Amino acid sequence: MNDEQSTFAEVEFNVVTEDDLLKTLIRFHREIVVPDIERIVDMKIAPLRNEMLANFDAVFKRLDRLESEYTALNAALHRVEDRLTVVDEKLDRFALRSEVIELKERVAILQRRIDELEKHII
Repeated sequence: MNDEQSTFAEVEFNVVTEDDLLKTLIRFHREIVVPDIERIVDMKIAPLRNEMLANFDAVFKRLDRLESEYTALNAALHRVEDRLTVVDEKLDRFALRSEVIELKERVAILQRRIDELEKHII
């Protein structure tokens, strides 16, 4: 082989080699490097993700408990309001009774005065 043919063969060989090398590097990157990086990132992120999910679960559990307590307190408040209404009605009746009793006492006093005045007049 002469020099021109050997140089041409080397150039042709180098071009094919560079093309093959690029394809091989891309394949290496896709099949080896990317999965390895993903595995490393997942190892670092998984505990954080698990901790965040546990925190969310705790928050949701507390919200559920607070909602249950709110419902119970709301029902209890309605019962107290109902009982207070009954007590108010009883107090109103009691106040009316007291007023009736007081009026009866006043009528009795007035009746005695009338009786005394009639005695003096007759």
